[in-house]
Amino acid sequence: MIEGFLHPALAAGAALAAVPLVIHLLNRQRYRPTPWAAMRFVLAAHKRTRRRVQLENLLLLLLRMGAVALLALAVARPFVSGGGALGVLTERRREVVLVLDGSASTGLQVGAESTFAALRTRALQLAEELDGSAGDRLHVLLMGATTRLVSWPTPEKAALVLPTLTSPTDERADLAAALVEVLDIVREGGGEEESSGAEVRVLSDLQADLFLDEEGGTRQGVLDALDAFEALGVTVILEDATGGVLRPDNTSVSGISLPPGPLRAGEPTEVLVQLRHLAGSPRVAARVTLEIDGNRLPSQRVDLDPEGRAEARFPHTFTEAGPHSLVATVDGDGLAADDSRASVLVVPDPIRVLVVNGSPAERLLDDEAGFLVLALRAPEADGLPSDFEVEEVTASALAAGEVELKGRDVIWLAGVPPLPEGVCLDLEARVAAGAGLVVSCGDGMSDLEGVGARLFRADGSGLLPAEPIARTRSPRRESYFRVLDFDGTDPVLAFFDSERHRPLLTEVPIQEFVRARPLADARVLATLDDDARSPLLVTRPFLDGQVWLWTTSIGRSWTPLPQLAPVMIPLVVEWVRAAARREPGQRDGQPGLAPRLEVEAFPRGLTLVRPDGTRRAVAGDPEPTSRGGFLLPAPEPADLTRAGLYRVELEGAPAEPFAVVLPPEESELRRSSPADLEGLHAALRVVAPQSNEESADPVTGGPQGELWRVVAWACLAFLVGESLWGARLGGRGRRMHA
Repeated sequence: MIEGFLHPALAAGAALAAVPLVIHLLNRQRYRPTPWAAMRFVLAAHKRTRRRVQLENLLLLLLRMGAVALLALAVARPFVSGGGALGVLTERRREVVLVLDGSASTGLQVGAESTFAALRTRALQLAEELDGSAGDRLHVLLMGATTRLVSWPTPEKAALVLPTLTSPTDERADLAAALVEVLDIVREGGGEEESSGAEVRVLSDLQADLFLDEEGGTRQGVLDALDAFEALGVTVILEDATGGVLRPDNTSVSGISLPPGPLRAGEPTEVLVQLRHLAGSPRVAARVTLEIDGNRLPSQRVDLDPEGRAEARFPHTFTEAGPHSLVATVDGDGLAADDSRASVLVVPDPIRVLVVNGSPAERLLDDEAGFLVLALRAPEADGLPSDFEVEEVTASALAAGEVELKGRDVIWLAGVPPLPEGVCLDLEARVAAGAGLVVSCGDGMSDLEGVGARLFRADGSGLLPAEPIARTRSPRRESYFRVLDFDGTDPVLAFFDSERHRPLLTEVPIQEFVRARPLADARVLATLDDDARSPLLVTRPFLDGQVWLWTTSIGRSWTPLPQLAPVMIPLVVEWVRAAARREPGQRDGQPGLAPRLEVEAFPRGLTLVRPDGTRRAVAGDPEPTSRGGFLLPAPEPADLTRAGLYRVELEGAPAEPFAVVLPPEESELRRSSPADLEGLHAALRVVAPQSNEESADPVTGGPQGELWRVVAWACLAFLVGESLWGARLGGRGRRMHA
């Protein structure tokens, strides 16, 4: 018997079969018998043929009703079990959705071919089993970071497209997203009924991260998708391509980095190439090479322990600031995708510091900013390149509008008197755009009320993180204040956060400071040992920038600290570095996702150059930043599927390079066992490739055969019969009238 319909709602259309009966009954009620003497001879003849006419009309009515009912049933697509009494009348059209694992790990070479090649061959075999002329349909999807529909709807088309997939992507596969795509296809093909006849197969190397999240639990997205398949009565067949090897050997370049600390153009450093060896046996003298900006450095040999890590160190001097392209390679093994790694390292430009001197003087001991400038330029005295480009100006020059603030990374106001309102607004704009501002007190800041009126607002909209209240001196000439406590976790004071260096800061005598009241959201980084535990260093973010208030002087007038080089130099240098927030960076992204690149001038004519040399136009509009630059529009994810070096070319400006790196999970090659996956979900079944059992009898819980074509032919037969019978009755009626 019929077990159900693919479109059960349409089966209700069979009720329209009652329409011919209703019309017949209505027509009978339209005529009222009227006695007429001359009709007695006609009625006598009619009584002799009445039963035959009623049977003929009833047959005509049934043919019409049957045609309407069968048409509705054919559209609803009834199905039955292949073993039922009507099984011989069904057609065995197959609806197959095939998911091909295209993650980087399937590029593992096993014998003469890769795992991906074996998966592609298996997909071709499945396509050859289907017959498009008989109505079979095949959807092929490639599973990566995003799921791509490769071929549809005929198996013949898939047989033409599959050989063009010569290699996997460099992406990490997202099984949950792929299953959601498959669900959409199954529902579109089978309607919204509670069962479906689709066959779903996933060809994969069973990488563990397909099923497990970072905590080792099953991915919720995978479980949700399998629940939906179970509701549709569909079993997802997962073909195991591991060949029983759950952890193949593999050596990979896992990273490229620099030693901790500042990086300066022109100063010798080292480039560190990290290696990872996932194998049960050691690897001796693996050859590691490094190219920097296309120039190859002498190779090195590294010994690798089983399941171990190692590092190759390449001495190098970056002669120029800016981005530099690096490519590290280790001798090849079965998985070529992770034997090489690209990275783009950005050597920062010197930090541009503007020092505003509130009390300039000819004698260094009397100059408010003299020791500050000396500390920032200290490396130059030793013949080393400096981190800083320092420009010193007077407070009067700044007040007169003669100083350009744009482009300054750090602005230091050293004992500066109240500034004009327009200059304060310019300072606010520059700090809001990302610059660091340091305000240190001193003799030039005699008008504290005026300074507070210009730079402090109680609602937090001003620059200062604390309200200056009063100048405080040591009560006796021979006494002084000291640092009571400080936050050693902050980058500004981290140098002193050790037993050895802590006394350098805590024993500095301070004869004078400005008592200040911090805002509620400000951070006090250092306090003094006076009775009120007054703040010495206070900081607070100001939009994209940061502001610090140093409540004593940075000159010699209020404290001898500037003359204490072991304290002054590390304090000022680390402070300015933290204020600039200019650390070496890397422009590395993952497949499908590029890092955002920022340029100073408005970019035009953007072209993406991929690792293989192909070029793509970059669409979209640049986004202005608060720092006065522009963020380049992101390239299309489909153009970023390969790991390697990329660059964005611009009209009239240097190209901007970046790198796409292989996800680290793809180098793990840690696979799930079929036994573990069998109990994962009732809708998931793991089989070996080319399983005869599975090929002969696909596992589905839905319909095994449809009757719609048979029902449609029956409907046509009823319509033909109705036409012929109606014509016969019509002809007889004309002869009788004649």
